[in-house]
Formats: sequence, C-alpha cells, structure tokens
Amino acid sequence: MNITYTSLHHVDHVSGAKKIEIGNQSSDLPIYVDRLISEITGSNNSRQFNFRSDTTEIRTALAHLLSGKYDEGADIVAKRLVKEEIEAQKAISHLDVEIQKGSLFQAVLGCEGKTVVISKADHNEFLDALDFKIHMGLPWKKRIFKAFLVHFDAKGEPIDLYVYDTNAKMSRYWWDKFLELEEKYTDASNTKTSMDMLDKKVFAKIKTEFPADHTVIRNSAIRYFRSKPEFEIDDFLENTLNNYTPIDETFLEQRLTRYKQEIRELPSKWKFDPRFSIEKSEVKKRAVHKIQLNTNIELVLQDFVSNLGDSIRAETDSEGTKWVKIKATDEAFAKFVPQKS
Repeated sequence: MNITYTSLHHVDHVSGAKKIEIGNQSSDLPIYVDRLISEITGSNNSRQFNFRSDTTEIRTALAHLLSGKYDEGADIVAKRLVKEEIEAQKAISHLDVEIQKGSLFQAVLGCEGKTVVISKADHNEFLDALDFKIHMGLPWKKRIFKAFLVHFDAKGEPIDLYVYDTNAKMSRYWWDKFLELEEKYTDASNTKTSMDMLDKKVFAKIKTEFPADHTVIRNSAIRYFRSKPEFEIDDFLENTLNNYTPIDETFLEQRLTRYKQEIRELPSKWKFDPRFSIEKSEVKKRAVHKIQLNTNIELVLQDFVSNLGDSIRAETDSEGTKWVKIKATDEAFAKFVPQKS
C-alpha cells in the first residue's frame, strides 16, 4: 500500500475544525489505514453509493486530492463537515442529542488507480510516556463512527463508493448532506432483492431438504422484515438461524452453517446492500406463503404467524392419516362439521 497523503482534523460543531499535524513515516500508519479499509469494505455496516453530481463541493475536494492539491482538498472536506454538522445539530437539538466531536482522518492511497478515505473517529487525547505531554491522535482500538471510501480508476473516474456507519441507523446527514451521495441500490430495491434471493437461493433448498424447518425459518424471516426498521445481515442471522434448533433430526449443524454462509454471500452475488432501511410495502408483497394440503385445499399464510407451533400442528391419527390442525376463530369453526368424540 502506497500512502500518498494523510491529514487529521479535530472536528467539533461548536468550535470548528482544527488541523492536527501527523506524519506519513510511521510504520504503524499503513497498518491503521489497511485495517480501516478492511473494516469499511468488509463490514456489514457499509453500503454502496453513487455521486449525486460531478460538480458538488465534495467532488471538487476529491479532485484536489487526486491532483496533488492535498491540503486544499482536505480543508474543503473539514470545513464542509463542520458546516453540515452544525445544521444537523440544529435539526436534532429538540431531541436532546449531541453530535459527537471527533477526529476527521483523510488518506490518499496510490496504486494503478487511487483510493481516498474520509473517516470520522473518536477523538483521542493521550499522555505520551516519553515526553509526558498531551498529544492528539487516531484511535487504535476503538471503532470509527463513520467513513467514506472511494476507488478511482487510472483515469480518475470513481468505481466503487462505500459509506460505513456504526450507528444503529445510518446518519443521513453524513451521506446525503455532507458527502452529497445517492444510494446505489434503493431501499425498495434492496428489500425486494434480498427477500427474493433468500427465497430462491437459500430457503428453496431448505424447503426441499427440510420442509418443516423451512416453514419455521421463513416465518422467522418474515417476522424480521416486518418488525425491524433496518436490515443488517448479521443481525438477520442472529434473529433467524444462529440459535435455531432444527425440527428434522438430520438437519445437522454443518448444514445450518452452510446455509448461513450462503446467506452472507447473497449481497455481493445478487447486487444488494448488506444493510438498508426495510421498505415495508415490499415486505407485504412477499410475505404470503402458500402450502398445498391436498388436491383441493391450499393453506395460505398471509403474514408472519406468532407462535406458529401453537397455531398450526401436524398430526397423524391411529389409522395413519396425516392431518394439519389449525387453531380457528369461533366464526371459522362454525363453518365446518365438528368431529364427534
């Protein structure tokens, strides 16, 4: 990795941006940057974006960073972040919430193309053991708050843009107001594609091999999409498969592990983000689950069924006939002939 340029600013929406001098010579700096890039591109807290326009202030700053006007570009970024954080703070002041001050780190990396990283991390002050003076620096162990990474080709055209945010919900001011981006995949597209690919590429296999487990797992997936405001793939697995106890005794842990890995691979294979806000209208279209009970009767699960095992049961009578027993309302029960004891 060839680090061409780095800069560090202490950013505070109250006091503004203050540049902190750092050097590129430390042998630990490439390690820090490499870890930062790996976390941004490999984490499920990231999402892909596109530039809204070629003429935004951030595009101008990036053009300076790519052309060697490093300090000029970095200062534009720092001043813009302070400006947008001031506006964002005004918008949330009634909620008694404070935007965290922090360290704005920027880096330009040179290979065949170039990569620019802009990140906001916890602001660290520490007492140096050598000179016993207070110094400012980057957090080595603590996670960053937010980050932006863009890869450029040899001609300076952007290829991939990633936004990373450790908040439970991505801060809109960071990617929309500050970075002036638009989502590569919309929330509606992400919801539609993720649900379709879960059904077609993973759940369909479970349905073939373990049909009873499929009913329970798919029901849990619908519950997740219905109840959660955001989809995050590790959180989805935690709520559906990580603690799942199979019904079928042949559904071994190795098979469950394989299915979980296949789910983790879906976003990169089928072009959706591993994290997004769930579009509820798209969930409603895909919540229905139809089960053919016999030639003339079809069971339709319209949505997530709470306590599925208490509402629908499979039974075999003394003559070996298989039945699906469904808990019913008084109105529905009255429409059928009661079984005599």
